[in-house]
Amino acid sequence: MTLQELEEIFEQEPTMPSGIDRTFEGLKILSKYTDEVVGAPAHDIIYSIDVDTALEAGLTKEEAVLLRQYNWGISEEYDCFYKFV
Repeated sequence: MTLQELEEIFEQEPTMPSGIDRTFEGLKILSKYTDEVVGAPAHDIIYSIDVDTALEAGLTKEEAVLLRQYNWGISEEYDCFYKFV
């Protein structure tokens, strides 16, 4: 999958209703591609692995759809996946 395909998924795919927290499920997907899945926790946000790292390691379209459905996003500032908690 390319970065462009990933960005399209994150722009178009609907997320789950608020109140359904799938943070852990997203971390499980991303942990397949790195040993350090939480890069920088903050007050109310988790920054995870670099987008390029996940793509180069083989993140699938199906996993990208799930991440988006689980309310994960792509940080433009840090080029990584993030999730408000």
